[in-house]
Amino acid sequence: MNDDIKNFVHLFIDLPDYLVSLFEGIVTYVELKPNEIFTKEGEYSNDFFIVKAGIMRSYLLNEKGTETTRAFFISGDISGANSAMMQKKPSEVNYQALTKVTGYKGDFNKLIELTLKYKEFSLFYIKALENAYLKAEELLLDISTLTSTERYIALKKRIPGINKLITQRHIASYLNISPVQLSRIKKKLNNQYFFNTN
Repeated sequence: MNDDIKNFVHLFIDLPDYLVSLFEGIVTYVELKPNEIFTKEGEYSNDFFIVKAGIMRSYLLNEKGTETTRAFFISGDISGANSAMMQKKPSEVNYQALTKVTGYKGDFNKLIELTLKYKEFSLFYIKALENAYLKAEELLLDISTLTSTERYIALKKRIPGINKLITQRHIASYLNISPVQLSRIKKKLNNQYFFNTN
């Protein structure tokens, strides 16, 4: 049995090994290259993605070609056009690897089949949806209540070393500011740290 899959499932619910093996049967180990698109806007997808290592993002692309990063996905997160798959419609969002990403691509329809056949998988599915909802709610709360500087500090806590892992352009896009504004925030925080330690 694959320990990665067992550990992931147990983040949400304790399933017996035979059921974990059934889940393992609907996922495939995948490596994504930096900048590789996992799901493209306008396409129908049937694949969700469990991140083992690396950083993925979801982003919107407007008619002028400007990208807005909505969320980052790291180890233990589920990525992919999940809401579009639930509604059986094309994705409205792009999902992309920003670094080399390793993880497991899963078949959404087969997951739904498991939930219909086994009560335990229904509970797993509910727990995973609850987790995704709480993360989305937290993100919306951060956007509406925190300043760009506070969101940047929170992002650095969630993803230590993020400045060395992905481009400043993607971080600025996530914060909904320009790279120049991000540089100013970083400089201000560095100055505060310097004066607070002397």
